Amino acid sequence: MAPPSKKLKTCTDDEISSHHQAIPDEIWISILSYLPPFSLTTMSKTSRRFHQLVRDPTLWTNLTIDWQSIKNRTSSVEGIISRATKIKSMTVKNRTFEQVNSPQIVMIAKKASNTLKSLTLSPEIALGNNAVAKLGSMTNLTSLELAGDWIKTTGIKEIGNLVKLERLKMPGAEQVTPKDLKDLFSQLTNLKLVDIS
Repeated sequence: MAPPSKKLKTCTDDEISSHHQAIPDEIWISILSYLPPFSLTTMSKTSRRFHQLVRDPTLWTNLTIDWQSIKNRTSSVEGIISRATKIKSMTVKNRTFEQVNSPQIVMIAKKASNTLKSLTLSPEIALGNNAVAKLGSMTNLTSLELAGDWIKTTGIKEIGNLVKLERLKMPGAEQVTPKDLKDLFSQLTNLKLVDIS
């Protein structure tokens, strides 16, 4: 004989709302911290409370963005970065392995340059030398990781302006000369980790 089935209690909208309101903001922010940026943006549209909670700068310190998002939703990505007033780390990936628009990626990264400390561009993103040179104005960076495939003397010279760099990974920098590296390392005296394989 089967045990009697328990009847599930359904909550009214008012009960759901009161449970939702009973959870402190700090708990919600902790829960929301597990969501990716685009999900946070979607969540912010569900209620006034979530709209306010999602604006908390602590949710926007580490961003991972794919090239497809930059290419297809530039204004959304720009909106996320403008909301990220305390961004410290940005990773840009290229899951489709397609050719990227180097200036567009640098433009997005530079929008966060006031607080950005770490910039990682996945190996599938080979920025052109001119785009790399524009990274030289991001003087708050302490960590830079990018493919070195197209980097030449002018790009290296501009990277030398990043005097706060402690970590530099630039694999595949075959067009960089020993003199370029000597000049670079004489400028970047805070380097603790270098990978130019």
